[in-house]
Amino acid sequence: MFGDLHVPTRADAIPKAFYDYISHQHYDLCLVTGDLVQEDKMRAVMPPLPTCYIAQGNMDMGARHEFHHELQIEGLSFLLLHGTQLRPRGNLDQLWEIAKNIGAHVTVHGHTHTPSIDVHKGRLFLNPGTITGATGGWGGRKDASFLEAVISSLNIDVTLFYTNWQVVKESRLHFRLEDETMTQVQ
Repeated sequence: MFGDLHVPTRADAIPKAFYDYISHQHYDLCLVTGDLVQEDKMRAVMPPLPTCYIAQGNMDMGARHEFHHELQIEGLSFLLLHGTQLRPRGNLDQLWEIAKNIGAHVTVHGHTHTPSIDVHKGRLFLNPGTITGATGGWGGRKDASFLEAVISSLNIDVTLFYTNWQVVKESRLHFRLEDETMTQVQ
């Protein structure tokens, strides 16, 4: 899961450590939270990707991506969207209302450029941040991040990869769906 690349307007590459790591993985699919800006340029800076579901971001002018995707993966219902409509950005109460209405156990969203992994009112919310370190409109770059998930039998193991452009850090969390409620498992 990744997003908020802003290629080529605010960034032109992903961290080399991310590129090298992703190049050696065998993913089944890729969830992209939008704001690619130009898909052909985005694909040029990424390693080869599997089937991608891409949500339309507010900076994806002229693109023809879906506003959101609803997916069923290993018994879990996923919602993928950018998050442009949320005020303030990343508002979990608003996301929870949307997820509840759609019936999503897991919502993957972006727009904030900041990674987060939250369980809120029994639903899991995943924000991969920005894989290129693109800022929210000003110059420079910020820490880059993406998420990886392994899903099996109502379980989801999520790994956050995060770098300050010098050191890559990983954080792993485990979640399970029980009685229509997502809970963190130790």
